[in-house]
Amino acid sequence: MYLRLVQFTVGKGKRSTAEAVADELLPAIRKQPGCERAVFFEDEAASEYGFVVLWASKPAADASYAAVFPLLSAAVEAAGAAGTLSIRTLQVYEPKK
Repeated sequence: MYLRLVQFTVGKGKRSTAEAVADELLPAIRKQPGCERAVFFEDEAASEYGFVVLWASKPAADASYAAVFPLLSAAVEAAGAAGTLSIRTLQVYEPKK
């Protein structure tokens, strides 16, 4: 399993702008093959927002990137957060016991 962590920062008092990004993107992310779970998170005090997405496999995560990145890029740019976009893909370890 793989986790994709997407983070961006918008200006103070722009929570509704960040939530509009989530409203637009979460349905598109969740429709991608291999998406196990996708959630939006927010730290309003720090003006930091983002997504955590669990993927069944690295190929599924990689394939989703081509479909979702153009939407993500446009949405965060429209929100004024393009310069703060961070995307990481991490392997998930699940203990054997």
